[in-house]
Amino acid sequence: MQILWLVSSYPNNLEPTNGDFIERHALAVAKFVNIDLIHLVQVGKEVPTTESNHYTKVDNLRSFIYRFAFRKWHISLLDKIRYNLKYQKRYRAILLEYTAQYGVPDLIHVHVPMKAGILARVYANKWKIPYIVSDHSSMYDPIAKNNFDSRSLFFKYYTNKIYKDATAITNVSAVMAKKIEQLFSVRGVTVIHNVVDTMRFNYEKENKPSLFTWFHASTIYPLKNVDKIIDAFIALNKINENWVFIIAGNVTNDIINKVAASTIKNKITFLGQIPHEEIAKQMKRSSALVMFSKHENFPCAIIEALCCGLPVVSSNVGGIAEAVNPQNGQLVPSENLALLTNALHEMMCKYHQYNPVEIAHAASLKYNENTIGQQFIDLYAKLLHHSKP
Repeated sequence: MQILWLVSSYPNNLEPTNGDFIERHALAVAKFVNIDLIHLVQVGKEVPTTESNHYTKVDNLRSFIYRFAFRKWHISLLDKIRYNLKYQKRYRAILLEYTAQYGVPDLIHVHVPMKAGILARVYANKWKIPYIVSDHSSMYDPIAKNNFDSRSLFFKYYTNKIYKDATAITNVSAVMAKKIEQLFSVRGVTVIHNVVDTMRFNYEKENKPSLFTWFHASTIYPLKNVDKIIDAFIALNKINENWVFIIAGNVTNDIINKVAASTIKNKITFLGQIPHEEIAKQMKRSSALVMFSKHENFPCAIIEALCCGLPVVSSNVGGIAEAVNPQNGQLVPSENLALLTNALHEMMCKYHQYNPVEIAHAASLKYNENTIGQQFIDLYAKLLHHSKP
């Protein structure tokens, strides 16, 4: 079985955390089968780039990361057209080089439809093989800032074509899978959740803190609502002072200044952006995770925290309710600051009712690499069986 992944997002030198959730999926599937992964970096017409390629091999995963040279002419529409044409020309050359060396794959697996899916449609048809599309985005939620309806006609047209021509579609949450089925008039989107490296994210009793330690890890983009989380902790401090709050991610100066001017400035620690393995260590040293996003799909941070035995307080958006339940956390309506504050206080008061060993065990069974990887392998086998002449 030769599987070729064409990914629209993936960690690279210019964007070290971009699409790291796809990398985790790739490593999980590569436990069962050889995966060749191609990513042509698409940083947009505003970023000058040079021609380059980078090859790595980790166990059964071979990754080919490319960049193409681009310098804008400062004519916006023309630069956009030039950028897209260069992207497709370079991608076609890459695929020709790949097949000349390794042959035609049995199946193409696209992660994030635009723009890798454009080439997948063309070459799957040319090679007479099936292709799968997996998406991880929350952009199909109307409240997302850059939601699907706000995208260009080019983006919407090709996303629609990529989905409709795919042999199979997967999504990391049932909620977003349903939205895709309705939006693109497709049926049978398969739900395969995000994956956790449970060798790294697991429960360790001896690391637990003496003082209740809240933790948050994210990109700190506006959708993550970190400023509102700070407001909730300011309110919490009036009724419960026995806690500290640690934030991992590139916080803005506005958030730093807000905390510095508040009554809780000595209770909050900013770690900045830290490596994935450090996230795991910090989760093991924490009591609970808090998130309050405006919209999400199925965030990795939540299931990683659960695998470490941490109960979760989160806004009830996207597919989060598929992971968080009364046994492992509390969900509150999006943007309801008062209920978020109440949930933080209630979890601290009833923390003894949560069983971290059971939380970690249940999450690890659902989200470990073997479980998620096998789900993709089963889907591959089913599609390849039906595609035989």
